[in-house]
Amino acid sequence: MMPNRRILLLFVIQIIGVVYGKAGTGCTINVLNNTNEKYFPVMLNNRSSEFTFIIPNHGRIPLKTGDGITFLCPVKNYLIPTQSNFTYATCVQNTTLKIFRKNYNFDEILCAKTVHGDVQKTNKSCGDGYGKIINIGYRVTQKYFKQLILVCYDDKEGKTLYTQHIVHGEEIANKSDFKERLPFSVDGLPADVPANVAYKKAYQKSKFSSLLGSSRQAERFVNKKSFLARGHLSPDADFLFASSQLTTYFYINTCPQWQSINAGNWLHVEMSIRKAAEKYNTKFTIITGTHDVLELPDVNDNSIEIYLVSNKKLPVPKFVWKVALNEDTGKGIVFVSINDPFIEKVTKDDLLCTNICDNYGWGTKSLDNISRGYTYCCDVNELSGVIKTMPSIQVNGILNSSP
Repeated sequence: MMPNRRILLLFVIQIIGVVYGKAGTGCTINVLNNTNEKYFPVMLNNRSSEFTFIIPNHGRIPLKTGDGITFLCPVKNYLIPTQSNFTYATCVQNTTLKIFRKNYNFDEILCAKTVHGDVQKTNKSCGDGYGKIINIGYRVTQKYFKQLILVCYDDKEGKTLYTQHIVHGEEIANKSDFKERLPFSVDGLPADVPANVAYKKAYQKSKFSSLLGSSRQAERFVNKKSFLARGHLSPDADFLFASSQLTTYFYINTCPQWQSINAGNWLHVEMSIRKAAEKYNTKFTIITGTHDVLELPDVNDNSIEIYLVSNKKLPVPKFVWKVALNEDTGKGIVFVSINDPFIEKVTKDDLLCTNICDNYGWGTKSLDNISRGYTYCCDVNELSGVIKTMPSIQVNGILNSSP
């Protein structure tokens, strides 16, 4: 072939490649603290009949030219470019994506409203038969629901036994710093568990007055500085995107937790686990649950079980626990927090398992602070022998706080 013809042929091939998207540079989509992130659709990979969440790499989503991505705007929402809630797009190059033969910049592919999730009730038993699984996540198609958080919920007592989710330690340093929050949703709750009322301070004071025999006795526990907060079980800060963070705001993903503990040692536990997942640079499975019922003294110094709703519903747990499991090694640890900032000292009955925090690098002096929520660490297998509602967890040794 003559040199000039070879050059011409190569030029034609390049032109064809650009036109048909075969020789592009690929796409790099920056999702880190984008100004439009509250309207970002849920982003999914579609692998045959399964959908998986797209996990960025250092705050960016890399795609090869021609690679596809599924965009979802669930719950009475829609994508602005297509007016539909479910759309498939392919990478052209840089930040340009093609939808139905038309090119869009990624920043144009937004939902009309702030994205949040939905719930899916199931008949699957959990929690030693006391609960049923409720999924928090996104309706992708009529038949397919993508789970973000698994909830084991006990309808009879109106309480969450545990939740389960994933922390992506490999990307947690680049998670969204989105600050806005949604009101908690009652979706998934039984009609006779008005959690949206139970967390109001005035209601709590009235309820405590009734349970403990006087408003003066109630004032010891519920006042301007002390009250029961909506303690996130799967916390918003464990998730990467604004949409997934907002999807944590369901009452079935909470338990009544004293505010001094929720903002004290429990917050420390959550942050410590995220830091560890980041150090290990891998996924952690997180399972968070409740156990037993808190008792407080009435005016006659009798111990009274504390429920926020009549007919012994929505109990205030005596213990809140959290398992962190390294997906790579199978090693795990469980934290137990005593949800009672009013006890004078910790007794043997308060220690459900042997404290091993210091042995594996998790211990700090603040964990011993009762007013902040006395917290200790245990072997997962030991605690599961005590709390029968914990799910079956395969653990291969104890997890250190760092590699």
